[in-house]
Amino acid sequence: MLFPFSILLLLTLLFASDQSDQILSQFSQAMTQAMAQATNTSHPCCNPLLELLERLCNSRSQSKQLTEMAYGWCSVICENYSILEDAEDLLLLSLETGFRLVDPRKSIEATLIHTKHHQKLASIVFNSGDGEAIADLLCAWTSESDFHKPYPQLKICVEHLIGLLHYIPPFSPRFQSHIMNAIEYIGYQQFEQVGAEEFIRLLNDLGAYSGDQFGGLGWTRLLLDTIKSSKEVQHLSHPYWRLLVNRAAYWSGELEAGTYSPHPMVLLEGAKEWNKLKYWIITVWLVWPPEGGETTEEDLENVMLSLFYQQPSILQELEEEIEQWSKECPWIWIPDSFEQTCKKAYDKASQQVIL
Repeated sequence: MLFPFSILLLLTLLFASDQSDQILSQFSQAMTQAMAQATNTSHPCCNPLLELLERLCNSRSQSKQLTEMAYGWCSVICENYSILEDAEDLLLLSLETGFRLVDPRKSIEATLIHTKHHQKLASIVFNSGDGEAIADLLCAWTSESDFHKPYPQLKICVEHLIGLLHYIPPFSPRFQSHIMNAIEYIGYQQFEQVGAEEFIRLLNDLGAYSGDQFGGLGWTRLLLDTIKSSKEVQHLSHPYWRLLVNRAAYWSGELEAGTYSPHPMVLLEGAKEWNKLKYWIITVWLVWPPEGGETTEEDLENVMLSLFYQQPSILQELEEEIEQWSKECPWIWIPDSFEQTCKKAYDKASQQVIL
């Protein structure tokens, strides 16, 4: 394939004209035509296009128009993937061009048009093993604006995300953030079908329990769903339980519609995970106090009795934690029955120790 001089000229004008929409559109059309020409040759080598995309990536340019166009190139490359010699490199560079500089903490302004060909991206990009490229893809598929929603088939990433358990390099903050966005959008139930134990291990490997990006209502609900449903919840690392209390205190008014489950208490008590049980008891009092009808004082008293019997010092910790969250989140309501139930359970535990 001859070097597309028209593309080079447009690229030069692009850098010299402060990325005008018109030149960007012409550049994208020329790129698409060049890709089509490459598929019509007997040996479709795309080295010139690779060079152009590399130059575009190195320019560190970013705009909503460029993001939209780069995502469109991905569709063209996927459609002709089997006959393009450099298809994977073209694909990864197109994703990098469109999404590498997008801030995961902000909503994307571009309007992405999802096509049936984009579905191929999942296996190609995840199998590349390139963490930043995977982050680019997840950035594209979890983004939304007033004119487009996240990729509707995002659940096809579930097995690929679980496969990240074997990812050797440490997760970069950007990679971690986009993985967690994807998990939040997909929801726990899809991961449970693949394997609850593997999902808990993935969460532990990610260590996604610090930073503002993990404090939203959606992430809090996902943690609650995971803890209420998973049979492996006792293996969820300790900082997640602390994060849950923090977020449950903040979002308690929004979480009341959820259904209470005694399942976590049983598992944590059986595993003798007393500190995790402490945090779960606080969460229950914040989200489902007995006065709400989901739980009873007797249910909570029995669990607290077991907790205080094994760890008497936790009573003071429990009271201090509740007092702390009441001060930091003055809108939450801790019923008077909390102190009464604590005292009854502690007194019974003390009597059992004496006996």
